[in-house]
Amino acid sequence: MPRGCSHAALGLVNAIGSGGLGAAAALDLELCVDVREAPGYGGKLAGPEGPVEVEGRLLRAVAEAASSRLGLRLSGLRVEGRTSVPVAAGLKGSSALVNAVLEALARLAGVELSLYELALLGVDASRRAGLTVTGALDDHLAVSGCGAFATVNPSRVARWEPEVPGVAVLCLRGRRDIRGVDPSAYRPYASLFRRAWRLAVQGMWWEAATLNGLAMMLAHGDPVGAALVALHEAGVEPLAVGVSGKGPTLYAVLGSPPEAARAAEALSGSLGCRTLVARLLSC
Repeated sequence: MPRGCSHAALGLVNAIGSGGLGAAAALDLELCVDVREAPGYGGKLAGPEGPVEVEGRLLRAVAEAASSRLGLRLSGLRVEGRTSVPVAAGLKGSSALVNAVLEALARLAGVELSLYELALLGVDASRRAGLTVTGALDDHLAVSGCGAFATVNPSRVARWEPEVPGVAVLCLRGRRDIRGVDPSAYRPYASLFRRAWRLAVQGMWWEAATLNGLAMMLAHGDPVGAALVALHEAGVEPLAVGVSGKGPTLYAVLGSPPEAARAAEALSGSLGCRTLVARLLSC
């Protein structure tokens, strides 16, 4: 069976809030799938918290996108694999799953796709499945690529930087489905999201992430200062503090693993969240 792999990504600028201007950076949490043609659509991934069911609707959308671009005519699609990406946490797990399946299907069809072509095909599939509001090109580039991407969704790359060093501490605060997100909540803070994106395009990724995180916390009514106070009291100076994607995962980016360990302890103790440490994937 053909296999495809991808990984998580850290949301740096929320494209819903900015009106289509997004930014994301690759993370070293992996997702891999094996695919086969079979009656019906569905599958299962082995995840860190137990089995993860793969929606038939998502796989049908991926198959439709693959049919239009790769020339595959599938009667059905089954997937099996494993993932270390938390589900519905704003860490681009859906984009990672879509891209991994598409990569496997491209192998099945004998078609070689560039990263950009794979990302555009991922955008097409995600739109068919109702998993994206803006097109999320930044997400689909980051989950199969490396470094950080700033994009004008759904199709243009504004900046790519291959080296974005750092260690991310992820403060996991439950799940939030993209279908439950209300875009109107972000509108009062649109100018902050757009300014954050301009910082990302200038290569000021962590400044962008922090400003975006502030806007996200305001939009969702989160206690804005809680994470910063916890890190300050622990004697930790983060490169960034933000909210990944649509949330609810909050994160801090640190310069070294020892700092990350202290930050994880501080955030867990103060905010009561489960923490996960992941490395930023530079090229």
